[in-house]
Amino acid sequence: MIRKILLSVLTLTLVAPFMTGVAGAQIRHEVFLENTDHELNVYRIFGEEVGKTIMIIGGIQGDEPGGYMTADLYADIHLKKGNLIVVPRANFYSILLNRRNGLTGDMNRKFDPKEKSKAKTNLEDEVVAVLKHLIAESDCLLNLHEGSGFYSPKWISNQENPNRYGQSIIYDSEVFRNSQKNVDIELGKLAKTVVEKVNSQIKEKRYHFRPNNHDTISKNTRHPEQRKSATFYALTRAGIPAFGVETSKTIKSLETKIGLHKLVINTFMSEFGIILDSPGINVDQPKLDYLLVKINGGPSYALPHGSDLAIDPGDDVVVTDIIANYERGLVADVEGVGTRNDTNIPFRISQKTKIVVRKDALQCGWVNIVPKSSSAIQKATKISEKNLKASEIMVNVDDQLLTVEEGKTLKIRNGARITLKGIRTNVARFDSEVLLNFKGFAPPKSTNDGNDLHYPIYTDQDLWKRYSENGKGKRYPVVATYNEKPIGKFWIELKTN
Repeated sequence: MIRKILLSVLTLTLVAPFMTGVAGAQIRHEVFLENTDHELNVYRIFGEEVGKTIMIIGGIQGDEPGGYMTADLYADIHLKKGNLIVVPRANFYSILLNRRNGLTGDMNRKFDPKEKSKAKTNLEDEVVAVLKHLIAESDCLLNLHEGSGFYSPKWISNQENPNRYGQSIIYDSEVFRNSQKNVDIELGKLAKTVVEKVNSQIKEKRYHFRPNNHDTISKNTRHPEQRKSATFYALTRAGIPAFGVETSKTIKSLETKIGLHKLVINTFMSEFGIILDSPGINVDQPKLDYLLVKINGGPSYALPHGSDLAIDPGDDVVVTDIIANYERGLVADVEGVGTRNDTNIPFRISQKTKIVVRKDALQCGWVNIVPKSSSAIQKATKISEKNLKASEIMVNVDDQLLTVEEGKTLKIRNGARITLKGIRTNVARFDSEVLLNFKGFAPPKSTNDGNDLHYPIYTDQDLWKRYSENGKGKRYPVVATYNEKPIGKFWIELKTN
């Protein structure tokens, strides 16, 4: 079930996006799940002349940089005719970790409505819900991947055989009947046409593409798991041609893989009458120029890579912007606090640390944070540990960051997604050592250590009513502890209307 808040957002932003009355070339940028590790950036590129729409997805599996870096090139291009919907980093969480699976598994196996009905909602399901709406607005879907070895319809070697995916264009049926529109979608014919045109531009025969029919709609398919994929959903539910474009992981040159992906994308665009000014290939080493950082809500400081930021212990520090030789895929990670993506999240810093900047999974710069110290401050801190008290907590409520003072109640609608993002105490240096336990919630981890920081909580499905105040399922306590000693309590109240 898609949550009500997501539906309301989609209603506002996704209705009739490519209307025939759009005048001139333009780009619209939309952000979903802002201030989370699953932040989703969507780029709609409108051509000077109206035409068909192709959707490009990159990074649905995070260990395939050729796909998401290619998609990124199309996020700010100029189109002469037609439209694109570009999602460069569908699974930003897994990209930051450079691994295939995200928080709850393989995102490209989450498009089967039957599977969704059996599971609880999570952040990755919310991403998939947005992708489904975008697919419904498109005339064709291209899902960019990197596959193992080299696909061949016959066995040649361990690296070149029918079980490999690399250098192939995958589709689910030679022909699929769209009963709603009463037309046949000839996927095999289109794939073969694209392959022929692309291969004519590739000198190295080893890198030639091959059409790869998984015949997923057949009961006898060798790839039944693909029925849960984005391309199968796009074909069978949205009724549009959809293809997985696979370059080979065996190809070590990232620039080569990006170039090969571009050839395929541009050829598909030509087949759909979409005319563009072709993007270039940028594989420069990511490099941080400087960070924009605010201290205690004051003016921004521009801090170049490798510099030191001197602060008073307990100062509030927030990274507001990252300036580098790339515009997208950048995150700031304040080591020792928060998560991998701490951009725009305020933290009180009392000990020496650093702000590490990453472009996707690759570190590209840092700034050192050096608190001023004195024996008096250290002595006061030691004495104050005995009287440590929680002051306030930060809570992300449906992508909006809010604060709650100790003993007070935060009222939210029942069904909202919340995430405990941090705590502040009367002695700042202990903030990162305090645990927050949302009573009535069990995080999805093997050992429940009583710390629920950074785990998304869906209030209409994840809470145990008996832990609420008087067992009524309306008001839940959030308890702060230090060294197993309670130091504060906060309340989350669910409103039904």
